[in-house]
Amino acid sequence: MVKLTQTLALTLAISSSLIFSSVQTNAASNKIPEREQTITTVKKLASAEVARLKEIETKPELKRRHINTNWISATFFVGTAKLVDVADVPDVLAFNMETAQRFNYAHQGHGAPVHLINADDQAIGDLYQAIYLRTGLPGVLMPLQQRLDYTLPYLSLTPAPQKLVWWWCDSLFMAPPVFTRMSAITGDTKYIDAMDKQFWRVYDRLYDKDVHLFARDERFIERRSANGKKIFWSRGQGWVVAGLARILEAMPENYPSRPQYVKLFQEMMTSIAKLQQPDGLWRASLLDLEAHPEPETSGTAFFTYALAFGINHGLLEREIYLPHVLKGWAGLNNYILPSGILGQVQSAGDQPVPTKLETTTLYASGAFILAGLEIANLNQPISKLPLPLPKPPKPEYHASDIPPSPLPANPTPEQVREDQRRNAEKQAVKDLMFDPWADAKP
Repeated sequence: MVKLTQTLALTLAISSSLIFSSVQTNAASNKIPEREQTITTVKKLASAEVARLKEIETKPELKRRHINTNWISATFFVGTAKLVDVADVPDVLAFNMETAQRFNYAHQGHGAPVHLINADDQAIGDLYQAIYLRTGLPGVLMPLQQRLDYTLPYLSLTPAPQKLVWWWCDSLFMAPPVFTRMSAITGDTKYIDAMDKQFWRVYDRLYDKDVHLFARDERFIERRSANGKKIFWSRGQGWVVAGLARILEAMPENYPSRPQYVKLFQEMMTSIAKLQQPDGLWRASLLDLEAHPEPETSGTAFFTYALAFGINHGLLEREIYLPHVLKGWAGLNNYILPSGILGQVQSAGDQPVPTKLETTTLYASGAFILAGLEIANLNQPISKLPLPLPKPPKPEYHASDIPPSPLPANPTPEQVREDQRRNAEKQAVKDLMFDPWADAKP
């Protein structure tokens, strides 16, 4: 009974919010929001997610899934890693850093080769790359580089094997941007070259050249909905176009196949824009609106991000696509729940299914953050691609990993002596331990 009452209360609160928001949708969708307003919206959502995740850690009785390094969490961190570079969000920055340190900059998987090359498990590499560029600490990057190096030969096997490494369209968001940026960070083209080889193998197998959309995987090429329509999953297309945006963000301007990526991006965005519905959102099954008539926000957030990215970087014509961006952003904001988190999200899966208003997920929040950060730049001049990588700073570190232990306000003599001993031990580590950066000079 209590649970039912809580559900009814949530539904009423959400419905009231939607009624109020829908009155403002048309006006909001005709005007570019102020940059600070948009950044504030994004910060609130990111902080709400961080607070929710921290509560789960401290309250096991909630029986909710903790933060981890899988693709769901990784997509959230793709957004927050960009957010902390442009906004002051100390809670989000601390959560990014603490999570990466907690998992030792590593990846999930059970150790079998098929897990080592799994794109879903490599998506978290985006966070580790961002932290490396922020700190300059090589150990942050080493586990990722090892995992990518192991994967490289399988991406470009010749002759091409019967099965794809990246056999599902979602993977084009998960791994290719990480490989592309690894080449930008290291200066070694082996990562982007292997990525490029596998990417176009996926394209050849999954891309429908008539409708300019991707089948989720080869099962869906001939499959039809109950209404006889081809099945093109909204979030599946979102994964691809958002992945393309992130690839182009780091791909060298003179990379031989770059024009093909630009052409594919433009081709898909043209098709996707035409499928937007009057409320600004897209449906889970893009070509079969009757199958799932309700809006779906995770695909919409990815599309809004990609459209705004295309405008901001000169890939899409502003006059044509700006109305789609503004309608998408206004529509998404209608589904921010009382918790501050985006609702109306399709749960994790592999095809269109019904969507519930109260459903939230980390990947949708990550997509919303990405969209908001591009919306915030719509009044800025066009920014040329690729975006320059920040130069990693000179690292700040101490040879000792003994954690600080501040003395209380009125320490006892024993506490003072222990503090002095700990500090002396910490100094001894620094004085006596060989440091490759400091002591390996010729």
